[in-house]
Amino acid sequence: MRSLARVLGILGGALIAFEFLTPLHLRRVRSYEDRVFAEALGWYPLIGLIIGGVLVLADRALSWLLPPAPAAALLVALLALISGGLHLDGVADTADGMAIQGDRAARLGVMSEGNTGPAGVMALLLVLLAEWAALATLPPPVRTAGLLIAPALARWTVVPVGVLFRPARPRGLGHALAQGMWPVAAPLASAIAVGAALGLFGLPGLVLLATAAVAAVILAGAATRLLDGVTGDVFGAAIEVAQVAVWMALVAAAAHGWIASTLSALPM
Repeated sequence: MRSLARVLGILGGALIAFEFLTPLHLRRVRSYEDRVFAEALGWYPLIGLIIGGVLVLADRALSWLLPPAPAAALLVALLALISGGLHLDGVADTADGMAIQGDRAARLGVMSEGNTGPAGVMALLLVLLAEWAALATLPPPVRTAGLLIAPALARWTVVPVGVLFRPARPRGLGHALAQGMWPVAAPLASAIAVGAALGLFGLPGLVLLATAAVAAVILAGAATRLLDGVTGDVFGAAIEVAQVAVWMALVAAAAHGWIASTLSALPM
């Protein structure tokens, strides 16, 4: 019975992840123990695939109505809405915290306040501009698979960031995620991410996985030098940066014929 309860708890983590990573709440607001909440990160890539599926459906509809540039702008707006602006908020807070002159405590204090300063605004503009540019130029042969895979791999990067860097605070989201990596969440998230990458792009999909990981780790490493660890905001910023990196890598690889999607032979 204990094993069955454990399995059901792991499966229930998918719903926790869905309600955390999107603004849709299927139940009344609940609070969870840090361990239960953190273990739900094993399902983050799956939620990313669901978000990507919404983007694909919207992209199909918009392609009939609008040229690529305005359609891409609406996709960027939709992505922000269906993720509740969660990771964009992390981008702004992380940029503000890293930009100020002060010690670690002062930087963490600025990030906790949640007020967006000049550095945060600039970081948001750069990230959104990069997303728009990538989505406006993502070519048809890899477009559907690219819209699916980038949100999934980006949300998987919580794993390498959480494994490689310690939490900056003794409590909070960053601490909870770091404590819940093992023994289930990190392997589960990695299995889903690897399966999605291979299923959509074959072996080159692993290069996209590595691209997401490198982008997220570079961002987290820069933040760790100033904050002596990572916070929930840093995790969110790493997800946004990784997402952009995957889309940009796809644009570049497709332009040179280095990558193809397994979906390209299917009717569009």
